[in-house]
Amino acid sequence: MNDRKKKPTIEQIRTLFPFDVPELARTARVETGTVYQSLLMRPIHRRDAEQILLALSTHTNLTLTLENVGIVLWEEYLTLWLLRASAQPEESEEEHTNAYHFVYARDKLEAQFRAQIWLAQHLHLPTHTFTPCPNGFEIGPLRVPGICPDELVDTETLPYPF
Repeated sequence: MNDRKKKPTIEQIRTLFPFDVPELARTARVETGTVYQSLLMRPIHRRDAEQILLALSTHTNLTLTLENVGIVLWEEYLTLWLLRASAQPEESEEEHTNAYHFVYARDKLEAQFRAQIWLAQHLHLPTHTFTPCPNGFEIGPLRVPGICPDELVDTETLPYPF
């Protein structure tokens, strides 16, 4: 992600080659909001970024790719996952104990992997559910963000492919 800082952004390209956002969105066959998100350096999906760059390449007569334009991709971000461990399955109406844990991960498989140590400490709670929370949440004055750049999460302890 550090390379992105050296690349021109969509906004910088727009100053050199002005374009109408809704028209670019129509040409790229993406939502107008997606183009705005790319202008604001907020995450968008790789497929949408590639379509926007293809449309911009036509507009500017330049070859624009993800290698030479800075666009923030969802693939560079981790999502907050809520892990609930309980003594009984959710269908059971009996009183049971719950424990909660949070991890940032790309998908459910990675969330399960990142939670292994915590799960090992809660063997008495054998039923597990993983819920993605991309919008984050608030507990009183504490705000937990729903997405986090993967460069801020320690990945040194995770083996390949993480």
